[in-house]
Amino acid sequence: MAQEETETPSEEAGASDLVSPAAQKMLDEKDKKIEGLTNDMRRLQADFENFKKRNEKEWNERVRFANQRLVSDLLMVLDSFDKAMEDVDKGSDVDCLKEGMQQVHRQFVQILQKEGLKEIDTKGKFDPFLHEAVMREEKEDTEDGRILEVFQKGYALGKHALRPAKVKVAKRKEPNEVPIEEPPKAEGKSKTQAPERSYEVK
Repeated sequence: MAQEETETPSEEAGASDLVSPAAQKMLDEKDKKIEGLTNDMRRLQADFENFKKRNEKEWNERVRFANQRLVSDLLMVLDSFDKAMEDVDKGSDVDCLKEGMQQVHRQFVQILQKEGLKEIDTKGKFDPFLHEAVMREEKEDTEDGRILEVFQKGYALGKHALRPAKVKVAKRKEPNEVPIEEPPKAEGKSKTQAPERSYEVK
């Protein structure tokens, strides 16, 4: 018997037979579109990375500039300290030294206030968001929660508390209840005593 011969088409011929020219054109256009979108995505990613680096650099420069301005303002306080130390070396009197320290304190507070620092108010009632109660004391004549004493001042920067004020808070002392004395029980009923009656609540 003669062996039947089978023809095996080549890969190129098979590919051309399976995909029509119109379908091949659509596939080529799709591949180009995918390639274009991929390139756009890569450009956007590169632009975003550059934006992050530029933004971080600008932020660091702003922080550095703010620190330079603050340090420059604090130099005035340092100058006042130097002047006070010179007065100490010269043996100035106590009143002169006291006035110098008060001036240094005023300068320092003014600089911090200009940066937005505020002292937390401690003249009212206790606020757990602004105060830290380190001690409580019972008081009969004081409103419960009233701040009695400040152990350490608290400060806020803008609307945010940097450090709560450490305070002593009043705790209302309840007066001792006086026991009610019951009347002595009579051994026998007197003739004038009204008879016991029961009332119905409607």
